[in-house]
Order: sequence, then C-alpha cells, then structure tokens
Amino acid sequence: ISKKLFSRQLRFKNGNNENYIDWNTKKLGEVTTLVNKRNKNNEKLPVYSINNKLGFVPQSEQFEGVDSEDRGYDIKLYKIIDTNTFAYNPARINVGSIGYSENLENIIISSLYVCFKTDNTVNDNFLYQYLKTDFFNREVLRNVEGGVRDYLFYDNFARIKFGLPCIEEQKKIADYLSSIDSKIDIESQLLHKFEKQKRYLLANLFI
Repeated sequence: ISKKLFSRQLRFKNGNNENYIDWNTKKLGEVTTLVNKRNKNNEKLPVYSINNKLGFVPQSEQFEGVDSEDRGYDIKLYKIIDTNTFAYNPARINVGSIGYSENLENIIISSLYVCFKTDNTVNDNFLYQYLKTDFFNREVLRNVEGGVRDYLFYDNFARIKFGLPCIEEQKKIADYLSSIDSKIDIESQLLHKFEKQKRYLLANLFI
C-alpha cells in the first residue's frame, strides 16, 4: 500500500470526490531546517538514542541500563531535542535509523546524529512515512559518501528530491499508513504474548 501511495498509483479524493492537486517535486532541504542546539550548560537531561524500529528510545534501554553519562562521555557536546524534531544516524539511515520526537522535549542525543525540523508545508507524519520507504532508501544510496562506511550528512540529505502533495492529502496518507502501523504493532504484541505463553506451557508440560 505504501509503495502505491508514494508512487501515486493510489490517490485519495477530496470532499468533492476529486483528486487533489498534482504533487510538487521538492528537495528535502527546501522544507527542512538543520537543528544543532548543544547542551553547553551540561544539563542533566534524559539521554536518548535512535532505534531502527522504535525511533527515539532512552539510551539506557538501548544499551542494557547504561547511558552516556554513566560511561563518562562529555554530554556538553550532545544535542538538545525539542518536540517535533527528526533525528537520524548518518551511517545507519539506510537501515531505518531515524526517529521523530513528536511530544518528547528537553532530552539529549549524541552529537553524531543529524537533527532537523520541517516547515509548515509538511505534515511530519507524512514525511516520517516517506523516510521509511524504498523510494527514500534508493535516494540514500545515490547520495551517501565515505570510504569504509557510507554516510548521509545533511548537505546530501537536503539534495534529495521527493514528491510532496498538498497538506490535506499528506494528512490522509499519513493517517492511513499510521493506522496500518498501529494494527501491525498490536498483532506483533499479541504474537509475542502467545509465543511467551507457549514456551511457558511447554516448559511446564512434564512437571
């Protein structure tokens, strides 16, 4: 479904049962702004990382109960994240290492992450869905640079072109795909519970 929506094979209709206006082609740099606010005052803010599947997660959950401050890292260089901010790992964005802070605020993440915000022509959830597509991954492969490991820094990220519908159609696409994601998450949680229950029953079968 996502592929058909972003390739425009499927289109949502407006209130008059007509297609919305044609999509514009934009560069990501035209609708995003780099965020680079540092934790210069060494504030003891919650430390987060970016998980490939979950996006923003507390670093202690990502790394077995230990965060950067516990390891003695200099958190003054870390970036302060407010609400509605995107962040990605430039060396791992090709495997989905990107997150959206949404309602999170006053947290910090490693200075290695690239952080940005969008302007008012973009529905953030729509962009987040796009950044998880194969269309975007192909653009990543065309724009990375580096030697042993490939990186997608903001300058190259900003050059990537993508299709941008009107804000109303963006919202419809984002809401639809988010509802599918929610259903998948619920099914995955149920499956995990059933598997856990199955292991318990098998372990106690002959007791």
